[in-house]
Amino acid sequence: MLACLKVKRHEDNQKFFTKNGGALLEELIAFCNGRSNPIRHFSTNELLRATNYYDARQIIVHDAGYRLYKGSLKDRPIFVKKYDNCRLWGDLAPKDIAIGSQMSVHKNVLKVIGCCLETELPITVYEFAGTKILSTCISATNDEPLPWKCRLKIAIGIASAVAYLHTAFSRPVIHRDIKCSSIILDQNNVPKLIDFGLCISIPEGESHVEADVIVGRMGYLAPEYGGRGYLTEKADVYQFGILLFELLSGQKAAYFMMKHDITDIGKLCFGKLSNFIDSRIKNERIDQVQLLDFATLSRRCISYEEEERPTMIEVAKELRRIDQRFPSPS
Repeated sequence: MLACLKVKRHEDNQKFFTKNGGALLEELIAFCNGRSNPIRHFSTNELLRATNYYDARQIIVHDAGYRLYKGSLKDRPIFVKKYDNCRLWGDLAPKDIAIGSQMSVHKNVLKVIGCCLETELPITVYEFAGTKILSTCISATNDEPLPWKCRLKIAIGIASAVAYLHTAFSRPVIHRDIKCSSIILDQNNVPKLIDFGLCISIPEGESHVEADVIVGRMGYLAPEYGGRGYLTEKADVYQFGILLFELLSGQKAAYFMMKHDITDIGKLCFGKLSNFIDSRIKNERIDQVQLLDFATLSRRCISYEEEERPTMIEVAKELRRIDQRFPSPS
């Protein structure tokens, strides 16, 4: 009986390997025009041992659809991302691996080192970068809040990564799910973006793409996308603008939106700046003009009309200008 079970398990693993391998290969071919960087394949058993059989105490991120575990392989710390076995996430895992592996060259993206194709949904293996999540680090309940200069550097790093996603490949790729909980901070607080499963590319020769299904967090979606599924790179700019607001205020934009219209964020930051700055950084003697410039950029990014929003390249340049113009207080 045991021998039969082993054979059945082997057959299931091979079935999943073939299905997932084909899906991943299709994503790599589509995304990279047939050119891709090889990544290592891990077995099911290797990752079970690495994560202590997916021990819940090893979970670093528990997001919609997946869990990110801290693990260890041959005394080397790693991250393992395991999607929930649900048809809803079936297309996300191969895309996440394909795009994530190509984005790994960027210093502000968590590096993909391999995957496992023997499970129902592919599993991604990353380099270990630390256990700090941006959403937790800026939370009002965190006793060790990030200093302002660090928040500014995080904004610059993620802006650079998203700009790279928009411009580095044969077709622009839209992220669709930029949020604080998808950003890990290493020991030097260098930000690492970890999620690419919801990415969608703009067809060749087109200026936009119309999504069949609208995905992402309601309230964080650009108006043209949430309303009619119309997507350009400016949808990412909108979400990035919300991230800027959260870095500045230390509060989730979702809580803010319960009391105010989303378009009020920029107006209130501009008109009553001190009321919307995280109180835990107010004693850092930050130049008020720098904060105002930062808030103004957030307001531009969340403009209702997409034509009024800057590009991510422009956002990254403006953030670097804001950083360089105002040296850290002595």
